[in-house]
Amino acid sequence: MQQSRFEQNDMMSEQDQFFKNFSDLDQTVYSNGAIPKKYKELTGLTISILTRCDDCVVYHIENCITEGASKDELIEAIKMGVIGGGSITYPTARLALSIMKDVKN
Repeated sequence: MQQSRFEQNDMMSEQDQFFKNFSDLDQTVYSNGAIPKKYKELTGLTISILTRCDDCVVYHIENCITEGASKDELIEAIKMGVIGGGSITYPTARLALSIMKDVKN
């Protein structure tokens, strides 16, 4: 899924400078800084649950795992999104939990 996401983002960037600028900003914001990338990705997961963005959930779970987030950290990030968004976020939380069912702690 990430491969096609990157290809689609490249296509958007080629269409208009706005999308390239946004992509560059996104990469800068999510890179290591005062806040380590792992925690930024966990925050991204929380926001993705809150905004009910399935594609974003998949993306941030993959990046959280790459950055060494534990299963417990992922679950807490998901719970924070549910608390912020309420029961309407349950379908997105279910998706997230089903994606990470094979994640070891």
